[in-house]
Amino acid sequence: MPALPAHLTLRDSGLVLRDWRREDAVALEPMCGDPDICRFTSVPWHYSLADAEAWIERVRHARGSGALVALAIAEDDAGRPVGNVNLVRFDDDRRSAALGYWLAPDARGRGLASRAAQLLCDWGFAQLGLGRIELAILPENDASQRVAARLGAVCEGIRRDSHEAAGRRWDMLVYALTAQRT
Repeated sequence: MPALPAHLTLRDSGLVLRDWRREDAVALEPMCGDPDICRFTSVPWHYSLADAEAWIERVRHARGSGALVALAIAEDDAGRPVGNVNLVRFDDDRRSAALGYWLAPDARGRGLASRAAQLLCDWGFAQLGLGRIELAILPENDASQRVAARLGAVCEGIRRDSHEAAGRRWDMLVYALTAQRT
């Protein structure tokens, strides 16, 4: 697999996926603590501006080490981020990764998560040579299951006791996209 690029911007008709910037911390802070983000992701319930700045630095460092591509979802180049989309946990041979995404409450219901996920998956298959992208979704997260369906991901079953958040372990539905299906 090629090395992850130091900087990345992907565009598709009014949608921009771009690197997180330090100044984005102001927009990131209020998104954290949203019940639908925190309930379904590892984003903590309580987040300060300093926490948001530190998170942005961590995702930059993780990209540099080849472990993560996390991009802000915006509706134009200058726009504030309204969410995040990422590829993470690349396997040993770097042929598969996990997809994650979340949106601020005011950005939901407009297809942004599906469009952002599709754009990043297409890039991952074409530019990184990925053969498989997995989505692990809590069974009660209907909105995320709809995103997986719009992507054409196939539900492969339940991975028992596989996700830990808020001191609890959860079962996850596993969906997968393969390069052959895109």
